[in-house]
Amino acid sequence: MRGFLADLRHGVRSFARDPGFTAIAVLALAIGVGSSTAIFSIVDTALLRPLPYSAPDRLIQLVSVDGAGQRAPMGAVEFFELEKRAKTVEAIAALYPSWYTVASPSGVRTVRTASVSASIFATLGIFPSRGRAFEPAEDLAGREQVAIVSDAFWRRDLGADPAVLGRVIQIQHVPVVIVGVLPAGAVFPRAEKAELFFPLDIRPEQALPAARNGLYGFARLRPHVSAATARAEIDSIVRATSGYGIAVEPLQRSLTGDAAPALKAAFAAVVLLLLIACANVASLLLMRGTARGRDLAIRAALGGGRNRIALQHVMEGLLLAIAGGAVGLVLAVFAVQGVVALAPAGIPRLHELHVDWRMGAFALIASLLSGALAGAASAWQSLHANLFLVLKDGGIGTTSSGIRSRVRDSLVVAQLALALLLATGTGLLLRSLQRFSAVPLGLEPKNVMAGFAYPQRESSPPLMAELLAAARTIPGIENAALVGNLPMDALRGGGGWDDRVHVEGRHPSPTQPDLAAINWYSPGYLATAGIRLLRGRDLATSDVATSAPVAVVNETFASRYLSGRDPIGALFTSTDWGPITFAVVGVIQDVRQWGPAYGSLPEVYLPLGQFGRYEALRGEGAMLVVKSGLPSGEVEAALRAATTPLSSQLSLGAMRPLDEYFGSYFAERRFQRDLAAAFAFAALCLAAVGVYGSMAFSVVQRRRELAVRAALGAQQKHLASLVLLRGARLTLLGISLGLLGSLAFSRFLSALLYGIGVRDPLTFAVVAVALAIVSLAASALPARAAARLDPMTVLRSE
Repeated sequence: MRGFLADLRHGVRSFARDPGFTAIAVLALAIGVGSSTAIFSIVDTALLRPLPYSAPDRLIQLVSVDGAGQRAPMGAVEFFELEKRAKTVEAIAALYPSWYTVASPSGVRTVRTASVSASIFATLGIFPSRGRAFEPAEDLAGREQVAIVSDAFWRRDLGADPAVLGRVIQIQHVPVVIVGVLPAGAVFPRAEKAELFFPLDIRPEQALPAARNGLYGFARLRPHVSAATARAEIDSIVRATSGYGIAVEPLQRSLTGDAAPALKAAFAAVVLLLLIACANVASLLLMRGTARGRDLAIRAALGGGRNRIALQHVMEGLLLAIAGGAVGLVLAVFAVQGVVALAPAGIPRLHELHVDWRMGAFALIASLLSGALAGAASAWQSLHANLFLVLKDGGIGTTSSGIRSRVRDSLVVAQLALALLLATGTGLLLRSLQRFSAVPLGLEPKNVMAGFAYPQRESSPPLMAELLAAARTIPGIENAALVGNLPMDALRGGGGWDDRVHVEGRHPSPTQPDLAAINWYSPGYLATAGIRLLRGRDLATSDVATSAPVAVVNETFASRYLSGRDPIGALFTSTDWGPITFAVVGVIQDVRQWGPAYGSLPEVYLPLGQFGRYEALRGEGAMLVVKSGLPSGEVEAALRAATTPLSSQLSLGAMRPLDEYFGSYFAERRFQRDLAAAFAFAALCLAAVGVYGSMAFSVVQRRRELAVRAALGAQQKHLASLVLLRGARLTLLGISLGLLGSLAFSRFLSALLYGIGVRDPLTFAVVAVALAIVSLAASALPARAAARLDPMTVLRSE
């Protein structure tokens, strides 16, 4: 123990005497440990921790599947049938996310909401901390309007009122009675940011067999019942009810499945970065150990023992690692806070992310392993050093090169190869984002903004018309229109409601019916949004409730269902709307309703003028879309002023540029790119430091040789070339190994790429050239120092 403490004190003193070396080594390890700890905390929260529900391993999610294998929202009729007939589950629940405008003492604002079945509380094991849960009868329309609020809403908007139960708040101009408050931190899946919860309130026309109500379905398996057994029963019930199939997935996998590849790739990236940091510090310790070779050899010769000296090297690595880990943990805490604030919504369970003991434990383990790895090389060197040669050459002579030099070179090559792996991944993500951003969306979002408008149910058609008339009178607004569902509006689903259509003259298979997304808009929407009309005419003000039902379809609808004939005048029926037979009057270009990564599906657009004909649309909100060169804030203020007479019957949400609505589809890929770029930049910096340190130390080791060459007439450029050639050899070897590794491991990025292959030659070439430039630039300064050696001064000192 006494010897251990003596070695510890010696290590601390030696690092204190060399603050420059200590700072570089601690910073390198802090970058590696900090980044890996931050990403681990995200992966741990999203993928490893159990969901915050009762017996989460028995929770499953239900998704309808059509005859073509496409996933579709669950219908209310399916939910009600499963509630009555499913025996393999203890409880089944449904949820529909949305948002509403709410008037409370803190003001009027738009909040995220969710309509939930009464059974969701028992299904998830979450119950109000105050008041009651919903009653089963409240799943159907016609009951008193009630709501349950989140703990955050209760505290912020209702002042933590202890008498909140029975209190009435105005939601979309409708009085709603609060009957419960959820516990702090309680969230529902697929509606993690919701603050208000309402009963499903399903109307009769929404519970038809063909209706797609956009419901998320959840269930709790009975004990000892497998997901496969439940899937078989649930699928048979759903097929008998609506003709759809059902997909059953464990809830945790369903919530994290899309993000899992990106999170695993990010964790692999930080492990590579941590290895680069270990190699960097190991190289620094190896050079430091070589420089101290004479002192250590004297200790060994005086009886200190090789094992004791090797242990000293390991301890020094651990000391650096503990210091680096402490700094890294601080960096990780700030990084986690930054991720929570800046990360896109695509990272699951982000609201649960916080600093805890698991994060500290990982940082400690990563630090200790890093220290052991970093100190292993210099410990191995001390065990195998020739003490006679070390004492003869003073620890830094020509005989010190040999195997020690090869170890140092190997560490530099490893850093370069790992840095290339990271940089290649970043390059692939960058190229993927470029391709993703270049996908034609089918509309022109420049100077276009939108906001949600929600009317009272009883007077929605005339209110919509008045809203449009008021918007079009505002100076600076070039055009205005209404659309049921905005393209790529993630919260409202984008695109519209899936429905089965029957095109005249077609006879699809009963198991693969013709499907289309049903949407609607007012005249002027195409011009406002920049969508091209390809054939026929646009929907017009003459398309009213008393005229024949008409519709506009997209290119995909026309090519898939009306191929080989003139689509104009073609007839089709939709069971969800009557059934009613529609005549096609126009064909518009495809719009990427569900984002750039998804192809276009058949779409049908109905006219606002025939709004009153479709009971299923009455009382539904709409997106007000305006084109204006004015800032969105000014447009919103002008709209609110112009629609003041309607404010008691119509709620208008915040106006946001279309780019913001579309941004969620790009934000996740940008975040992946930026994160990878940060890791790659750190890796390149560490690799450059490693190359520079190795080349500089090589110059110090070979100073006698270089001085002799200079004394015999070697020119400065020749001396510099000796160093540069050595750096070039290491760079070439590192790049070669890195390219081989990239070719082998880039396939794990395939799920994150769009429009390019995992072995994109341009990306590999650019990254390799960039790394070569960085590495040779790091060799340039030591080469310059070698060229400027004064041979007389060096030889005299020898």
